[in-house]
Amino acid sequence: MLRKIRLFIAIMAVFALSGRVQADMVSDLQKKELVLLVNNINNAAERKDAALITAQMPERLYREMAARMHMSEQALRAGLQQSVAEQFAHLAVHGYWLDSGNIHYAAARGGIVYALVPTRVETDKIVTEFMTLAIYDNTKWHLIYGGQKTVQNPVFIEIYPYAADIAMPAAKITAK
Repeated sequence: MLRKIRLFIAIMAVFALSGRVQADMVSDLQKKELVLLVNNINNAAERKDAALITAQMPERLYREMAARMHMSEQALRAGLQQSVAEQFAHLAVHGYWLDSGNIHYAAARGGIVYALVPTRVETDKIVTEFMTLAIYDNTKWHLIYGGQKTVQNPVFIEIYPYAADIAMPAAKITAK
């Protein structure tokens, strides 16, 4: 019996360490790049610069979504930019914030790295806290907006199959 317990503990330790080793695959340079991107997005949010924010989505995601929606990439980008600008209109001062100091790095199957960035959105009535997904694609980080709904989108899963394994924590919504 003691032997089975030791074997179980050893197996669990291997699983725990394997997740840690994969998450350590994120280099210091990659971490610095993501922090810089998050800081740039925070600055853009302060200026209500929807164009800069929507420009951070992956090119191939725009391309595939536009093709599936039978519209041009330019029209899709313009629509998303308008949507973000409209959302900014309802935010409190300093109402959108990505926390670059508490980014959680992880690895999906195949060792593909991603990160979850704590995010806070505040309007005059509510405060919402959630995680924004950051993926490393084509040698750079991209922020993916929309939470679990986006991660479960069939087009997103087709482009990024490893994303099916990513569990996005539920948002926390608090009334003021």
